[in-house]
Amino acid sequence: MAKVWLITGSGNGLGRDIAEAALAAGDSVVAGARRLDELDALVKQISVVAVGPGLSTEGDASAFDRQVVEKTTVPIVIDADALNAFAGKAAQLNGSGRVMVLTPHPGEMARLAGLTVKEVEADRVGLARRFATEHQLTLVLKGWRTLVAHPDGSIAVNTSGNPAMAKGGSGDILTGIVAAMLAQFPGEVARAVETAVYLHGLAGDFAAHAMDEHTVLATDTVTHLSDAFRYRVQDEDGLTWICGLR
Repeated sequence: MAKVWLITGSGNGLGRDIAEAALAAGDSVVAGARRLDELDALVKQISVVAVGPGLSTEGDASAFDRQVVEKTTVPIVIDADALNAFAGKAAQLNGSGRVMVLTPHPGEMARLAGLTVKEVEADRVGLARRFATEHQLTLVLKGWRTLVAHPDGSIAVNTSGNPAMAKGGSGDILTGIVAAMLAQFPGEVARAVETAVYLHGLAGDFAAHAMDEHTVLATDTVTHLSDAFRYRVQDEDGLTWICGLR
């Protein structure tokens, strides 16, 4: 059975929420730990590492994050403060010969690339492609029309999701879903990450339809993940459309 090791903070139930997202996205068993000396022992038992949400950048936290990324040999998903740990040190991010997925929002991307948020938003496609190819990794640049850039220079544009998802915790939930999909489909990295991004947005769309964009919380997305997994639209010709809510 696939296992995801979550290295996160625990404030406000954050670790639990990400674990629930990973579990809701499949049959992955989630193990939580925050000690580097456990990595060597655990790496033989786990399928994917997800690191970053809630860890902070204070003290030796950033050094810890960089060590985790350096020592991990299984696929790794890097988010939040684990991304901030590489601000000014992006050259250390090298996905060559391994599976590495980054999930920055524009602010985190700006810090990684040494740019302003305005510069990031002005050239989202170009920047995502350059960063993914130069560092040989998969880059999920979040925002309106989230981009998934791959090491070969190809890019997928996601159209699911809505403004309700621009709230704290939403990106952390995505981290759990991406990790779970990678754990289940390790040989199809591009499709696994793209599917995770699409399902996350679609679950957010279901939540917004069931409630209201102003009241939807990140955890409501987890509640509606099962709806996203089951969603199919079939037209009069019998064709199945892979699309957002209609």
